Amino acid sequence: MTLTLKDLTKDIRKIDTDDVLSCWRWLLPDTKKIVTISCLGDLFVARKDNSIYWLQADCGDLTKVADNLEEYQKLLTDEDKLDNWFLPLLIEKLLDAGKILKENEVYSYLKIPVLGGEYSVDNIVPTDISVHFAFFGQVCEQIKDLPDGTEIKIKFDNK
Repeated sequence: MTLTLKDLTKDIRKIDTDDVLSCWRWLLPDTKKIVTISCLGDLFVARKDNSIYWLQADCGDLTKVADNLEEYQKLLTDEDKLDNWFLPLLIEKLLDAGKILKENEVYSYLKIPVLGGEYSVDNIVPTDISVHFAFFGQVCEQIKDLPDGTEIKIKFDNK
């Protein structure tokens, strides 16, 4: 199966991008707009200076990838960049496992990789976009100043 960029990204015209960014404003205060949302729940954002940054939501890493939108769009034709940013082989495995996304979903982790979860098909499930970005934004903000290797315990309350 050969996936296209359209298969690896979400249609941002159908997404409340303000909602997606709401729990990430601590890291993205000067974001002008979301440029791309990957099916694996990462963001590519344009900042006020027009530079493009890649937010890896599963760990809170923010990396500049281009000086402007035109440069970013050219990079989207680079197979190595696509493989690194959008992980098409993993998406294929998820699809083969029957994990099909709905319009309002991205793939997300049952156990967060930054807290020891694996990048495996068994640890990834379709999740509502708002829930994914809110949860990861809050967790990453809370752990941003902790040294690597810090033991963290999380208790989920269904109330």
